[in-house]
Amino acid sequence: MKLIRTLLLATALSAPLANCAQLQTALDVASFTNASIANPVTPAMLNNLENAAIVVFAGLNAYRSSCVQGAIPPSCKTVIRQLQVYTRQIPPLLTQLRTFVRTNDQVNAVIVYNNIAQLVASLKAQAVQNNVGV
Repeated sequence: MKLIRTLLLATALSAPLANCAQLQTALDVASFTNASIANPVTPAMLNNLENAAIVVFAGLNAYRSSCVQGAIPPSCKTVIRQLQVYTRQIPPLLTQLRTFVRTNDQVNAVIVYNNIAQLVASLKAQAVQNNVGV
């Protein structure tokens, strides 16, 4: 019985660590290349960008939950405000990008794609600067 408890505890404690490793792998894979007219935005590029945004937002939501629960220092509220500058801009841009990719409007798709990629990169840099693990 003690062995089963130990195994369950080990599994429960290792799951968040595995998720952190998967998160880092997803962020490493989601390194973006700049789109251009010669390198148009494809549905696969859009999918990669959306997946990266989902991963980043999930990490930030976990950070916010920890902040609300008081598990991390109160200065987290300031950090969240700083990061929201970026997170509020990304969803409407993704909506525009989906439309441009669907209608094959590559000129606008390239502009919006590069803007989102820059916002995600800035968001990650700001998060790292504030010791937020995303």
